[in-house]
Amino acid sequence: MNDSPLDGLDARAIALAYLGFGVAGILGGELLLSVALGAPRASEAELVKGLAFVAVSTAFVWFLVSRKDRRIERQQASVRSSLEQLRTVVAASPVPIIAVTPDGRVTRWNDAASEAFGWERDDVLGEPLPYSAGENSESSEEIIRRTIAEDGLSDVSVERRRSNGDLREFRLSTAVIRDADGEATEIVGVFVDVTAQRRRERRLREFELTVEQAGHAIYLTTPDGEITYVNPAFEEITGYDAAEAVGEPVSRLSSGEMPEAYYERLWRTIQAGETWQERIINRRKNGELYTAIQTIAPLTHDGDIDGYVAIQSDITESELTRQRLVVLNRMFRHNLRNRMNVIEGYAELIHRDATVAADEGLTDAAEAIIEAADELVALSEKAQTVSDALESEGTPRRVSTLVEDAVSRAEATYPEATMRTDIETGLNARVDSRVGAALDELIANALKHGGETVDIDVCRTEDDDSKLVVRVADDGPGIPDEEWRVIKRGEETPLEHGTGMGLWLVHWVVKKSGGSMELEASPSGGTAVTLKLPVGAERPRTWFPNGE
Repeated sequence: MNDSPLDGLDARAIALAYLGFGVAGILGGELLLSVALGAPRASEAELVKGLAFVAVSTAFVWFLVSRKDRRIERQQASVRSSLEQLRTVVAASPVPIIAVTPDGRVTRWNDAASEAFGWERDDVLGEPLPYSAGENSESSEEIIRRTIAEDGLSDVSVERRRSNGDLREFRLSTAVIRDADGEATEIVGVFVDVTAQRRRERRLREFELTVEQAGHAIYLTTPDGEITYVNPAFEEITGYDAAEAVGEPVSRLSSGEMPEAYYERLWRTIQAGETWQERIINRRKNGELYTAIQTIAPLTHDGDIDGYVAIQSDITESELTRQRLVVLNRMFRHNLRNRMNVIEGYAELIHRDATVAADEGLTDAAEAIIEAADELVALSEKAQTVSDALESEGTPRRVSTLVEDAVSRAEATYPEATMRTDIETGLNARVDSRVGAALDELIANALKHGGETVDIDVCRTEDDDSKLVVRVADDGPGIPDEEWRVIKRGEETPLEHGTGMGLWLVHWVVKKSGGSMELEASPSGGTAVTLKLPVGAERPRTWFPNGE
């Protein structure tokens, strides 16, 4: 809107109009005074003076208006330049910028908006906003209403759905463009896509929660080993709270029990960018020693090590339990065998004397003692087998070789038995070598407590190529249900327990190998024990014994 009718005229037009009105005023006024009122006419000199004044005034008016026009022209050129620059900035902006009318029709839509939302500019200009709001976000209509009422919004969190249906998160700031009367003509919005940032923040919150609730001690250090963070489990295990630990060197946990060479290897490993995992003995705040499995990994950025993260699992109790079991196991086997040899020796003497004396009752008693002693010696040997199988390191071996070796051993012990094997053609898969001990036990158990025929089948599973099935079936009475329930439950009770260690050996070996064990009826009427085992390497490795 112009301020006055003169604003639409240039300086020359205004000056000519001013001159015309001035000349007409002087001459017309002189004529009116002389004719209408009879006043004497002004002299020629006075008229010239008046006209000269009008001419000078006209020139001055032209000068002022011309100066104003030039200033206005410069201002308009500056505004046009600024608007053009603004259009360029909006078009080139890396963030989406959108403008709409108060009723929500799009007036501006830059390339970044097309990239962010998926619609092209030509498809949306003049149309209502194409995207929809998320369920927990303000609608576009509400944002427009609030923007006009509050004269702009700052950093509002909104969710908007792209053309492909993906929901994105934005931080939105808006501004109002008004006309000379103060009426809103356009609402401009600047969107900052924070979807990836929010996901990172959520992941960080989840990670922080996981670390805070972890049962292992976790701490961070600088490259020089100064502690920068500890989790609650660290406080519980070491006895140092966060305020006491943060800022201190990690050597504060040192017990003095580890040799210097240990720490030299540790630092050499992690400073080379590798992960360290070893057993360590540290000291708690109260002076107690504790044993932990410690894993330390470097935190790198652009190839540089910014610090280290360490995780400690306190194995003090399990270490002591393992030591107790090892010692008790050794003492049990050694002492039991020695004392059973003594008992058997005396029982043999009693049996011989009873036989000479023809004392049938004493002979039966001596035989019962000898039989019980033999069973206890066998139990001791079975305990040794279990210990050897579980404490040894398993290596991949062909399952066919393990089956053939187990059958050969069984045939030597039970020459009267019949053993049939059915190994899937071309099956060269490898399994944990410790499975051989489980096969020995299953075959021996089938022959000892089952019938005279044992079938061993080996094949791939139908639904998972990463596993294979080994099935040992007999035609005997089968494994009692109560023994199987004990194995499945994983513990014995005074009222429900197994009669030996055989099934436990199979259970432990299969679990340690990453497999599973099931009991079912065999086609021949006896029991079938099915092992599902993970498959190892298919091809021979040079380090396997005898190329296996």
